[in-house]
Amino acid sequence: MKWILFASAAIVALAATSAWSADIDVKAPTPPAPPAPVASWTGCYIGANAGWIGSEDRYALAPSGNYLIPPGFFAPPSATGTGDFPANRAALTHSYSNDGGGALVGGQIGCNLQTGQFVFGFEADEQWTSMKNSFSASYAAFTNVGNPLFTNNAHTEQASSSLEGLATVRGRIGYAWDRWLLYATGGLAVGEIRSQTNVTFATTGNLFAVYDGATHIGSIITTRMGWVAGGGAECAIAAHWSVKAEFLYIDLGTYAYSSPLVTAGVGVVATGYTWNTTVRERDEVARVGLNYRFN
Repeated sequence: MKWILFASAAIVALAATSAWSADIDVKAPTPPAPPAPVASWTGCYIGANAGWIGSEDRYALAPSGNYLIPPGFFAPPSATGTGDFPANRAALTHSYSNDGGGALVGGQIGCNLQTGQFVFGFEADEQWTSMKNSFSASYAAFTNVGNPLFTNNAHTEQASSSLEGLATVRGRIGYAWDRWLLYATGGLAVGEIRSQTNVTFATTGNLFAVYDGATHIGSIITTRMGWVAGGGAECAIAAHWSVKAEFLYIDLGTYAYSSPLVTAGVGVVATGYTWNTTVRERDEVARVGLNYRFN
């Protein structure tokens, strides 16, 4: 009899528990929120930039051509083609360091590949610049060293150069975290340069005046190839847009040209008298840019 009562109580308790459990609204666990998306620098881009370019040019001007021939009875320039003494040519050889600057505007294309937090890529750009550099110097007459009867006339020296176009092809390596990228860059630089020189001596009409009335004018347009290195920072501001700021140092090497004699004060002047100009071209670029990224 007791076991019947015990079994009945157990059945009643089990039925009550089942009914109570059926009334509970069972809900599935809420999954965790997905992580916020992290910006990726992988992909290609196109953009525009603008900024400032400065030059650190070094000029060297010196007599050349027939002026290097041994001296003769007549003061150069002369129909006989005589030259000047080495000491005088050395006194007429001058070097100048001069700074110039101007605006810069252009466009760029490139591609990146991000691996972890490291970004590898390349970029090519082409720029127009208004960078100009020029100087002018005047020198007094002096007694000719080697022939005290002669006097080397007073003269002025002027030279100018301008970087009219610039292009670079560079590799880039950077470190990224989310929307920011810091990078170093370096590669090949090509520049189109125009330069001109004018060396003019005073006119006295004296047969014993060296370089009397001699005027030398020359110019060159040349395309120079060199190297570029620098660095910058870029920030993604929207899904496809980023802004950057960078600094570049550019070395376009050294070029030279001759300025022929175009006029002289006395007598018939033989051809072959020239003045030589050597220019060492160094430039610095600071610019900002806007890129549209196709990733």
